[in-house]
Amino acid sequence: MINVLVVDDQNLTHRLIETYLKSENEIEIVGFAENGREAIQQIPNLQPDVVLMDVEMPQMDGLTATKIITQKFAATKVLILTVHDNEQHLSQALRNGAKGYLLKTTTPQELKNAICYVHQGYFQLSVELTEKYLHKIIRTESESQDNQELKRKIVYLYKSISKLDNKIEQIEATQSNNVEENVEENLEYKITSLLKNRMALLHDHDSHLQFKVDRMNHTQERLKLSIKYLFAMQLLCIICVAGMILYMIFS
Repeated sequence: MINVLVVDDQNLTHRLIETYLKSENEIEIVGFAENGREAIQQIPNLQPDVVLMDVEMPQMDGLTATKIITQKFAATKVLILTVHDNEQHLSQALRNGAKGYLLKTTTPQELKNAICYVHQGYFQLSVELTEKYLHKIIRTESESQDNQELKRKIVYLYKSISKLDNKIEQIEATQSNNVEENVEENLEYKITSLLKNRMALLHDHDSHLQFKVDRMNHTQERLKLSIKYLFAMQLLCIICVAGMILYMIFS
């Protein structure tokens, strides 16, 4: 006998599942819960083999409850039964330890078979979801092949660009050597020209300075002559004045 705990916040779902499983001799519904928290509280007493778990419920959702149940009650298997055809929900349910994921559009016989297989440890997935994800896998493989072809083209293009970069670097290196030689020649020419200009300026400066010195010497000589002349004139004036004074005295 497989003991089943039904967890759903809709009483209509409780009655519908009860109707589906009522005639099944190997399956017995041992209890109902309206949310994940209530289900976790009932498991120690009811000891269900399989929990039919809805996803969206108040207080605690089914995905969170699934993780707690699979961690605390290893003997209890969780089979998700939901209206949500959601890849994220499916992935999260698998990560949280669920043994199956069915849609509520599943037929009574499919539900019975899924409960039996999950109880035995086999993973179960709705027929609709199985077909959907098979198509997705095929499409993904096709896209993967296209991606591989694209990667090969990218690698080829990258190698071609690398070769082109190497050639460009070689050309730039050759041009750089020529440029360096030209730069050295231009620099040597400029330095030589600058030195010549500086020498010419120094020569002009020295010539100008020598001219100033000669001029100062000439001025100094003239000044000396002027002083001698003035001294002689002063002496002559003194003699004349002294002669006039003597003449006046003895006349």
